[in-house]
This record gives sequence, C-alpha cells and structure tokens, in this order.
Amino acid sequence: MRPLIVISGQGIARADGFNLTRRMKATPRLATLTADVRRKDRQNLDALLEACAAAGPEDLVSVLQDLRGICLKERRATLRKTAHHGTFAALAEAGSQRLVAHLTTNVDGLTTTFAVRDFAACWPPFGAPVRGDEITAAFQEVLDRGTGLLHVPLHGEAGLLLSEPDGEVLQTCYGPPRAVDGHASWLPSLVAGPASGVADLERRLPPARLGYALFDALIASGAPHAAGLRVPEHAAADLLVVGYGAEDTPTRNAYPIESRIEALVAAGRRDPGARWTALVYRPAENPHTASWYAERGFVVAPYDDDELVRAVRQALTRNLPGARCTPELAPALRARRDQPHP
Repeated sequence: MRPLIVISGQGIARADGFNLTRRMKATPRLATLTADVRRKDRQNLDALLEACAAAGPEDLVSVLQDLRGICLKERRATLRKTAHHGTFAALAEAGSQRLVAHLTTNVDGLTTTFAVRDFAACWPPFGAPVRGDEITAAFQEVLDRGTGLLHVPLHGEAGLLLSEPDGEVLQTCYGPPRAVDGHASWLPSLVAGPASGVADLERRLPPARLGYALFDALIASGAPHAAGLRVPEHAAADLLVVGYGAEDTPTRNAYPIESRIEALVAAGRRDPGARWTALVYRPAENPHTASWYAERGFVVAPYDDDELVRAVRQALTRNLPGARCTPELAPALRARRDQPHP
C-alpha cells in the first residue's frame, strides 16, 4: 500500500475555534510592530512574525512570550479540541495499515500534543531534550516497519527550543528548559523558523530539514534518501492536505510546500496513481486556495464547521479500511512519552 503524506496548517486549530493569528493580532505589542504590514499579508502569521523580527531581537522575544502564553493556556484546555483529536484518531488508524507522515506548519503545539501524547506518533513528546540522531533513528524504525505515524512540526512551534549554536538538540517545554551538557543556551524554534522568513528555512531549522527530506523521499518512487534516513522501496505516496491555505500569491511562492508541488507538476513527476486531496474550509469563501489546489491536480473536498473529522475520514476511506488501532511508539522515544508533562 502506498505511503501517505499529510500536510496540515493552522486550519486544524481553527476548526476547534482557536485562531492564533487573530489572538496575536489583538495583542498590543504585535499590533504596534506590524502596523506597516501589507493588508493582504495580515492574515499570514509568518509574515507578522517576520515583521516583528525586523523590529529587533528584544521586541521579537516579547512577542514570542505573548504567543507562548496564549498557546499554553489553549493547550491546557485540550479536552475541547475535538477536531484535533478526531483527525489524529483517523490518522492513527491509517497508520496501522501503511506509513503515514504527518508534516505540520501549525505553530501552536496542539497538533504535537495530540499526535504524540494520545496517538503515539513518532516525535519527541514534551519533556527531556533529545538529539537529532535519536529522532532519526526512531523514524528509521517506523520506515523499516512500513506502518506507523510519523510527525514533524516543520516550521517550529511555541514550545520547541533548539540548542545553540547548532540546533541539533531539541526540547519541547513551556517552563524552564532542562540543562544539556555542552549546550548552555536555547533558541526558540520560531526564531530560526518563520520569524526569519521562509528563505533558507531548511538550512536553519532541523525539523524543517527532516520533514521536507521525508516529503521528497516519499512523494515519488525511487526518490533519493536524505537527512540520514534510508527509505525502503515504495510506490509514490498519496498526499492529503488538511487546513493548509496555499495560495498563488507573491507571499507564498517561496514556501517549501508550494514550491515542491509546483516543481513536481511542472516536471511531470506526479505519479498518476497517487491520489492528491486537499480539504479546504468553505471553498466559496476561500476561492484562491481552492483554485490553487484544483489547478495542480488535487481533488478539492470542502468542509464546514464541525465537519473536518468527517472530511478526513472520507478522504482516507477511499484507500483504507476503517479499523481502529492503538499504534506503538518507537522504542527510542517510548520512555520519553511516560515522563510527566510540564
């Protein structure tokens, strides 16, 4: 069975009523620092954070403290996040049948909470520091098995810190980070990620490097191995996009996801046997996003309030039986799952 790549954005959080961009725009600090951002870019949180970074490191740190505080409060109310929970339940079921790689640009950390804590996705849970090679080794176990759920926060997230200067040790926490020998300081992943812009993102941010290498290796058969991963022979992966607002505008054409899809289509490397599906919230209200996907060969499936989980399951059951499962966490990361959450 073909692997499945799932790309998600802040649309999952919005389906649960949590609009991080709107919350941040309501904070006095961000509102002041982004007054000159073009109107059409003001719904793009990445563009807002990049504008804050241009104001200077002290202002950016203050904005990111606001963001972390908002996300921590929201994370403590996870029992109300039915769209998140239902989406990952469906992906975990799919992972019992084939390899599922969930790559998210969601920066609030809620997707990681559900994927790892509740559905045993392969990614370090909240708690202790973990080296990049440990993550790669755990991913390799899942790749070799051919089934399971991988999870990567592509652009960083509120609670994810990187060791300085190389960023090769990661730690997700909302309290004080744990000390690591040889790494005296930590850098918020959002500083190395969206606050610094999308250009050269994969060089600066280890999760982006890992996640996009995984995308490249799975999206087409016979793709080269990358980022220390050995990918067994496979058919080209199916692609499911959930709540990711790709648009054909100057603000998006440099994004790694859009540029990769463009390149695949332009080069004729899209496998006609692979199914590409985009779940778009109210396409009539978001026509640019819907048309962007449709013009590039996606099946565009709409969803409305309280319909995201149904839409995800409908997209998956075209290829998979609906059996329930409880997937196993990769041994290299299993012990970390059981540590107390901050």
